[in-house]
Amino acid sequence: MDAQLAEIVENYVDAHTDDVSLLLEELLAETEKITGRSRWSIGKVEGKLLQMLIKISNTKRVVEVGTFTGYSALVMAEALPEDGILTTCENSREYADIARRYFEKSPYGQKIQLKLGPALQSLKAIPDNSEDFVFIDADKPSYGIYFDEALRILHTGGIIFVDNVFWRYKIFKKKITNENARAIAAFNQKVMQEDRVEKVMLSVRDGVYLIRKL
Repeated sequence: MDAQLAEIVENYVDAHTDDVSLLLEELLAETEKITGRSRWSIGKVEGKLLQMLIKISNTKRVVEVGTFTGYSALVMAEALPEDGILTTCENSREYADIARRYFEKSPYGQKIQLKLGPALQSLKAIPDNSEDFVFIDADKPSYGIYFDEALRILHTGGIIFVDNVFWRYKIFKKKITNENARAIAAFNQKVMQEDRVEKVMLSVRDGVYLIRKL
């Protein structure tokens, strides 16, 4: 698919997907203004896919690895039931401070618990088989470690949703030189060989891996 057709498809998909809240649009705008990295947020289509998965799986407990400025956490919190809990892990105080401000503005923010510090440290504190859903979107070289922890903390039937598994299409090069792309390629192979899960990779945005613990 050439770049022009890919853009046409992306715009068509976006136009035929429900909109997100004005607060989330405001958050994206401020994220771009402060960090210049609003592209790191998952965006509308992937966000709505996350919401749909959370709702149809009757998820009540979510763990997010990589808060950034809080867009995906707020998207998922909106889909959770009133007694739902989302634990989100962020290592950057700058990003966490932005996220907290928007959690306080949102009617769904009370469902979110933000853990500041290394994600692995926060994950280690979560009991085995206690969670319903894990979303991974953080430092790419650590994806394999986060995946292992996700399998530990999820109950049977729990879902793992992983972002950026195409890493800007760099994983498709004959010779992968980008460090993050190499890490992602290794992660994708690790998941493919894991017999404790069932999985499907989807060409949504920058590629997502949808995984279910058996």
